[in-house]
Amino acid sequence: MSTTATYGGDGSEQKAKRIKRKTYVGETEIYCWRENMELKNPLKEGVVENWDTYEALWDHAFARLRTDAREHPLLLSEPSWNQRESREKLIELAFEKYEVPCFYLARSAVLSAFAAGRSTALVLDSGGTMTSAVPVVDGYVLKKAIQKQPFAGDFVSKQALLYLKEKGIEITPQYLVAKKSAVDAGQPAKCQLRDRPNTSQSFHEMGVSRVIDEFKQTVCHVSEYAFDENQVKLRPVKNFEFADGYNNVFGIERFKIAEGLFTPKFVLKDPSDASENTPISITDLVQNSINACDPDLRTQLYPNVVLTGANTLLPGFADRVHSELLTAAPGTKIQAAGLTTERRFSPWIGGSILASLGTFHQLWISKQEYEENGVNVEKRLH
Repeated sequence: MSTTATYGGDGSEQKAKRIKRKTYVGETEIYCWRENMELKNPLKEGVVENWDTYEALWDHAFARLRTDAREHPLLLSEPSWNQRESREKLIELAFEKYEVPCFYLARSAVLSAFAAGRSTALVLDSGGTMTSAVPVVDGYVLKKAIQKQPFAGDFVSKQALLYLKEKGIEITPQYLVAKKSAVDAGQPAKCQLRDRPNTSQSFHEMGVSRVIDEFKQTVCHVSEYAFDENQVKLRPVKNFEFADGYNNVFGIERFKIAEGLFTPKFVLKDPSDASENTPISITDLVQNSINACDPDLRTQLYPNVVLTGANTLLPGFADRVHSELLTAAPGTKIQAAGLTTERRFSPWIGGSILASLGTFHQLWISKQEYEENGVNVEKRLH
């Protein structure tokens, strides 16, 4: 994520000329509070939307690696629904600005399948903003069967925030807390707040989301089987302490927060968002994708469902997908890496596997090819 901090200026033309802008990239940089710092994400639904901010990410990556882009081929992953215009822009950026000797774009679903040791698989990717079901057959994406929806980790975080607001629990970000005292469970927080003038709305929202993310990762759980309130009530409760010192125990509600991913009727509606849509069940998303494939391919996909993305790391997520798909297709098998790093960064792992293959050098787009054909070389990519 890239952020831009703006200092000085009161709107007058003279002072506007003295405004200083500086860009910070990466989690270690943006978590430090600064006046008037705006946060910008260059991606929307996995596709580049803000190219200036996106270039700042590339600049940061090459600087941190201490490498000259002109000396190394570049392999980049992309969402399976990336548009041709965006792909052409990426090719142009790589060869024109960074002058890489070779370049290649690979579908992230294909790379995730390779990371799981599969060339044919149904890749269920649930990250921060998007959940997608993408069938991969012999290393190729079947575009007609791609299913996606903007309900993933951020959706669960929003559900958690709505639930806490319903319970009257206000979230105080860490950057505002100067000092806190211990209190009993359920009692109001006792803390001293810092004065943080000129804090941007985007930075404040990021501070709140950090608290919510920690709450989600610590407390939330997906019921391994179809949600049964009587059964869930028997599960252990969990205690959580917020940044301001308020703490409480959470029981059945910790299962309800994430249940909206699988049972839409449990989704809490945001009264301030009249246009909010309701997600379809993740299981239905997978089945819709497989059913859109040819019948002879379905028997190959059900035994090879690959989970990737940080949202799939919610406890019980993989078991729930398996139990529900098993009812529809008895031969269903779930491939889910046990390590957090492997699940979060499977496209990167798959990319390293792909690039190490002896035959991969034939797929590179060379600088000479680009100079001869321009962005039309995009047609050679799978």
